[in-house]
Amino acid sequence: MIESTYWRQELRAELAWLKRHRKYRRWSEKQLVLYERRLMLVAFQVRSLLERPKVNDRVRNARMPVIRYKKIGLKPFTYVGPGFPEDRFDLANPEPSELGVLDVCNQLIHYYWMQTWSEGTAFKGMLVFSDFMRHKWAYEFLIDDLVSLFSTFANDSSAVTEMSFHWNEKEQDYVAHYAR
Repeated sequence: MIESTYWRQELRAELAWLKRHRKYRRWSEKQLVLYERRLMLVAFQVRSLLERPKVNDRVRNARMPVIRYKKIGLKPFTYVGPGFPEDRFDLANPEPSELGVLDVCNQLIHYYWMQTWSEGTAFKGMLVFSDFMRHKWAYEFLIDDLVSLFSTFANDSSAVTEMSFHWNEKEQDYVAHYAR
């Protein structure tokens, strides 16, 4: 990533699209797929900014409120075979929690299961879990929270203006010590 300014411009355009297309008179499968695709692309853009020292520590440490549901029983959740999320996760006992932005991005990019819901004409949220977390937790994300979290990365104030590196023996490379 040569210059993050252009990534932020594109990210702002993607987020504007997500805000504009959150409501439909009637959701079709195609509209849900397009929305899901844009969310995944935004998550990938944010993760790309995170994986390179292109965002400051304040934004890098952003967290999002989520509701999580513990995996129950020994049977795995699989695409084939019996079972729905309510058969494998304790949906009766939601737990308020928070996820860091990198974990939020990974849940969307690597999702194993995603179930969406709307209220009235607005796309409201989703139940999602990644292939890595499917044996532990399912997460409920609200669309407003996702857009708000990702918007902090589109803001120019998230850019790095000062940085310090230190040598990491394990990685055999210099890593950002701080980014302000």
